[in-house]
Amino acid sequence: MNFQFAQKAVVIQDGALLMVRKSAEDPHNPNRWELPGGRMKSHESIDEHLCREIWEEVGLKVAPGRPLSIWSWTMNGGSGAVTVVAVARACDVLDGTITEDNRDEDDYLAESEWVPLDAVLGRDVIPSQEHVLREIVAASLLGASR
Repeated sequence: MNFQFAQKAVVIQDGALLMVRKSAEDPHNPNRWELPGGRMKSHESIDEHLCREIWEEVGLKVAPGRPLSIWSWTMNGGSGAVTVVAVARACDVLDGTITEDNRDEDDYLAESEWVPLDAVLGRDVIPSQEHVLREIVAASLLGASR
């Protein structure tokens, strides 16, 4: 079995979560929403990896923080099944504004958006991230009410 490692960034500002929407051309989850991030390259450290992914996908420089959730899913591709193990990490924005200028074409992203926490679960999200988003929203709303 083939394994890959991925990270997703949990960036919350002013009661909104940063999310990206896959394009209609995405071969696995067209038009669905998710957390920004992706799979690690062999030469990267864990922090370098997440910083690169966020820079490429949304144009922000971030400081990766603590892990919030871990999960896995299986993808079928041209070379057979791949199991992806992913970690969602809290991130703080250091600099930048949201832009599409750094995106790779093979990311298949259509847009980025700050989604109000109470609207996150109403989005059509990638199924493997549903439970993660529920946990993030519940923890964030609980923390906001204290």
